[in-house]
Amino acid sequence: MLKKILVPVDGSNHSIKAVELAAELAAKFGAEITLLHVLLNGHVPAGLRKALDVELSPQRAKPENLVVIPQEIMARVEDKKTATLSADALEFIAKHVLSRVRQICKDAGVKKISERVEEGNPARHILNIARTSNADMIVMGSRGLSELKGLLVGSVSSKVQHLCDCTCVTVK
Repeated sequence: MLKKILVPVDGSNHSIKAVELAAELAAKFGAEITLLHVLLNGHVPAGLRKALDVELSPQRAKPENLVVIPQEIMARVEDKKTATLSADALEFIAKHVLSRVRQICKDAGVKKISERVEEGNPARHILNIARTSNADMIVMGSRGLSELKGLLVGSVSSKVQHLCDCTCVTVK
């Protein structure tokens, strides 16, 4: 039986789709969802940098595959040219992302939702939390905010899928 689902989220479209699937499963089976966001030590993923470029451009056209950056986050960007974010800004992004996906879970009827914010290597944290929380399943996006790097050196989702002890579902 499905009791615990771990859902790593970064705010990308794929991670939002993963939350929607996990929430549907959790509501159906009465499972608990743990939402996980991993901070990247001040690193700004390429997808977020691209989204910031769009926010800063005069045309401000929003392609569908980019995450929308709220003005509160834009105000916390330390260097607009390099999109350097402070620890405070990264934590603000985590809270924003987790708040959004928590609401998706609630709207789907999930009763038990917990949240975690970690800092460091995403794959390592996902695997560790899955083991220590006895997760029955990990549901995650197939690509996050740093898509190009994932294609070149191996994505977080493929690392997790190869190394996890439980069922791992990747969502496109």
